[in-house]
Amino acid sequence: MSNQEYQYLIIEDDPAFVEILKVVMAKVPQMKLIGISDNTLDAAKRIDIDKPDVLLLDINISGLEGPEVLEISDHKPMTIVISSHPEEVMENYEVDYVAFIQKPLKNAEQLINAIHKCIKLKEH
Repeated sequence: MSNQEYQYLIIEDDPAFVEILKVVMAKVPQMKLIGISDNTLDAAKRIDIDKPDVLLLDINISGLEGPEVLEISDHKPMTIVISSHPEEVMENYEVDYVAFIQKPLKNAEQLINAIHKCIKLKEH
């Protein structure tokens, strides 16, 4: 695995869960947090301006529905979908995502493995 740095953006409206994501993501040194959005309208702008490599996207969030952020953004980062309602994600949205993480996060390895998958995809 290379030492290249990758940037990620968190789109999540639960401050406590944001802190959990930050702690887990700190275990992957190649990943650099470039921003946090607690609403999708702000997030859509940030995606196009900051051009993150990876997006941690909560589906149920204020503003647009999570997947609509990807539809209106020109930049298409690799996306890890986060939701406490997996059935909703699968039935209601067509999202091109690398991994799905269910809330609450019971296993940090699940997120770390998803990030490593993103890194591998980026390197190939």
